[in-house]
Amino acid sequence: MDTDPADSSSDQQTAHSDSSVSERLIDGLSSHAVFMLDTDGIITTWPEPAASLYSYDRDAPVGHHVDMLFADPEEMETTVESLLTEAANGPVETQHWHRRADESVFWATLSLSPLGDGDPEGFVAVSQDTTEKHQYDKMLERQNDRLKEFTDILAHDLKSPLSVISSRVDLARETGDEEHLDALEETSNRMARLVEDLLRVARQGNVVTDPETTNVRAVVDTAWEGSSESTERATLHYADIGAVSADADRLIELFENLFRNSIRHGDGAVIVRVGPLENGFYVEDDGPGIPAEIKDDVFDHGFTTAEDGSGYGLSIVRTIAGAHGWDILVTDSDTGGARFEVTGVEFLG
Repeated sequence: MDTDPADSSSDQQTAHSDSSVSERLIDGLSSHAVFMLDTDGIITTWPEPAASLYSYDRDAPVGHHVDMLFADPEEMETTVESLLTEAANGPVETQHWHRRADESVFWATLSLSPLGDGDPEGFVAVSQDTTEKHQYDKMLERQNDRLKEFTDILAHDLKSPLSVISSRVDLARETGDEEHLDALEETSNRMARLVEDLLRVARQGNVVTDPETTNVRAVVDTAWEGSSESTERATLHYADIGAVSADADRLIELFENLFRNSIRHGDGAVIVRVGPLENGFYVEDDGPGIPAEIKDDVFDHGFTTAEDGSGYGLSIVRTIAGAHGWDILVTDSDTGGARFEVTGVEFLG
């Protein structure tokens, strides 16, 4: 059967037109990088959106394996091969860290779809920068974990004082002894402190975005006055620190909790010292100190060795320090007491 040259020319023009339209459509997808792979995972096309997303020159990755796009290509080698095998049977999607030509990384959602019917002739790959969504999902995950943690803590730590209140109420009714009312007041105050500490932990989770010039001496004085029983059971020695960039209210809470920690764990009168470091400040005392085996645990939510402690004071301290971008560690003072060092602080003036 003869073929009309005009028909053949028309078919070629149609195919070329379809190809041009496809290329223009792909180039127009600015938010998605669409490119082609052969059956071995070798990149065969590299349109402008892909070049823009990965910062590679146009067509530079062509001829290279797709694992070059991952942040850890050697680690991902087996995973990528599994994806290609799975994609031969239908579309697949994966999420991993990818690396640009300038070495910056981003969280990518990569989809692979087979080309052709039956055995695939290759794959269409679609990559998108989903870093913001990934960060948002992680934030929600942290918030949900924190909510669950608070729920568990409340269920556990409020159960005991509520039981005490219930029994003391019964005893007060039976005996009329006001001693039971004193116990009720003490227990209710303990519950109030627990709830207040939990609320502080929730509030202090936010990053400090608008720090101000803060006079540390004024902050320390306010925090010392706000620390219960400080004037009766402890003495403060202050060495000048100067001004720092911080949220003053939250810095007051940080010092208050460190002061309370020293006072509650001190044997009788305790001396608390506050002074400067090269890139921060310290708070130390001459109390019994913190045993080496629990130093790694003292900042954990709910951890305490004090009978009347809620276990959130030092957790709040760590959270506030982290919100400022600072680091905190616990060590020993020269007298054998506890010493907390806050570093990464920006001094002003």
